[in-house]
Amino acid sequence: MKQCILAGMLLGCVVASAQVKTLQVTVINSWAEDKAEEPVVVKLPATKKVGFEVKGVQVTCGGREVACQLDDMDGDLRADEVFFLTDMKGKETKTFEVTLLPQAISPYMATRIYTALQIRDKQDKHPDVLRVEASGKSNIFNDIYMHGVTIESELVGYRIYFDHRQNIDLYGKKYRRIELPQTQFYTSAEQLSEGYGVDVLWAGNAIGCGSLKDWQLGMPANWNDVAVRGQRVVTTGPLRTVVEVYDLGVKADDGGTYDIRQYYSLCAGHRDMQVDVTLQSSQGTALIKVKRFCTGVQKVGVTADEITRKGHKSQGFVGKDGLAASWGCDYPDMGKKLLWAPEPVGLAVYVPKEYVCDTQEDDLNYLYVLKTDQQQRIRYYVSFCADKEEQGYHTAEEWFASLEKWKSGANHPVSVKVK
Repeated sequence: MKQCILAGMLLGCVVASAQVKTLQVTVINSWAEDKAEEPVVVKLPATKKVGFEVKGVQVTCGGREVACQLDDMDGDLRADEVFFLTDMKGKETKTFEVTLLPQAISPYMATRIYTALQIRDKQDKHPDVLRVEASGKSNIFNDIYMHGVTIESELVGYRIYFDHRQNIDLYGKKYRRIELPQTQFYTSAEQLSEGYGVDVLWAGNAIGCGSLKDWQLGMPANWNDVAVRGQRVVTTGPLRTVVEVYDLGVKADDGGTYDIRQYYSLCAGHRDMQVDVTLQSSQGTALIKVKRFCTGVQKVGVTADEITRKGHKSQGFVGKDGLAASWGCDYPDMGKKLLWAPEPVGLAVYVPKEYVCDTQEDDLNYLYVLKTDQQQRIRYYVSFCADKEEQGYHTAEEWFASLEKWKSGANHPVSVKVK
């Protein structure tokens, strides 16, 4: 309460001393089901329409303050979006007041998200950076601490490898809290004894959980022949993190090249992650229209022995409706069997049908072959659970049963109208 009062006082000072602009934002849940901590994105009007450069924001609903953040999505150091979360009843409509300010105001809530892109250094301090970019021929995988950009909510953690694989790796937790600032994906024996989480997936040659791959000769392929690869932190919270993974000058089968950018969004209170892919070709749209990609989930534990599986049968499916899932148990790191025990996990990916052109299954994976839409984009969703969670899913049956509602929720985002 003191934090809200402080923020209100700060806003009052700004209002008294400078111009502000207030937007009336209507959020509509057209779905019959309730939504918890539903993401809401408000695109900011152009600066000339606002009358000043937006540097601060406050959101209220019915006179009560709503936690929010102001985001610069394109990296030009100017705000593009306001983001907040809200609970919505089925068929409910809410009205919010979004007050745009010419001055920044102090944060009034602790972050519920962790984001890190760090480099190794001689002092072993692992300084945070906002972007890492390298020639496609350079191998700097071991120069990136945690081996890639890392994001975390209270429920789960993800990292995307900075190399030709770009696999999505998973961090599962017993408790709902932020842990990666302490464990950094490399949980020690002492931390394990204290109840901290751990890396829960070994992908090997499989696709992992929702990793985006090229599709060549009827199978997934890594991003080997690229001119430049990079990773960028777009926004760091306190409620949403967005990171960008990109490959420039990717060599296509016909000799042409294209650029591919992947944006990963994770929100507070969520275990699922939204993946947005954009493509651009120097040869125009002709190459992209015929280009194919793939994603999916691996068959967890399919190569493990019965002792390693600990009674968790490897099982899963890839559906024509765009939902693929698996459940199984295996060692999360083959090099740390004495430290890390086998981990039962559930994986899932949902791809809206407009991006699906085929389903495939091989010895290691359940796969979707992907195509772009008319705007050269792809969107899909990734989720997972770890059996170690106190408030989670502990059998394949529980995990699979939860996914239909998750898929339906992704198909029914709230609509946002701004005045």
